[in-house]
Amino acid sequence: MKRWDLMSLPPSSEKRQSREPGADAPRMPRSETQMPLVLFSSPECRAIAVDLRAGETMGDHRVRERAVVQIVTGRVTVDASGETVACDAGTLITFEPNETHSVHAHEEARLLLILAPWPAPKHYTDGELAHDDLPDNAMADPIGSTDAATGARSSGQSGSRGDSA
Repeated sequence: MKRWDLMSLPPSSEKRQSREPGADAPRMPRSETQMPLVLFSSPECRAIAVDLRAGETMGDHRVRERAVVQIVTGRVTVDASGETVACDAGTLITFEPNETHSVHAHEEARLLLILAPWPAPKHYTDGELAHDDLPDNAMADPIGSTDAATGARSSGQSGSRGDSA
């Protein structure tokens, strides 16, 4: 069993690459935005923590996987399929594969995103490489895991993949 304390994860770090506007746009360098924090990844699914600042919007986008989103903290508005819904902490939302949606944070918010299966067929565009080599600050080890390189026990904070990848 592996576990994470979603309330005590470190904040997600700055993005190194994000997408231009548009659902299928290529990635481009960008700063001053948050990068999702990958909790775990397997062929069945990927779990990701996303932090949004008050007033921050993840504009219209879509993923090729089925997306399940839980609002862990904060309050957001979600626009999808012609519907706008205000969501407080504890709300669970699902999106169909390729369903366009946007998320706006009214206050600082943490979201838990589950994508399944991971990655979906054609997740990566022809010119894009799979992101198998995530930087250490883009991963969060489960509580009590052992770092393969140092043998140290993890508290669930960002760090090397160790045995949790």
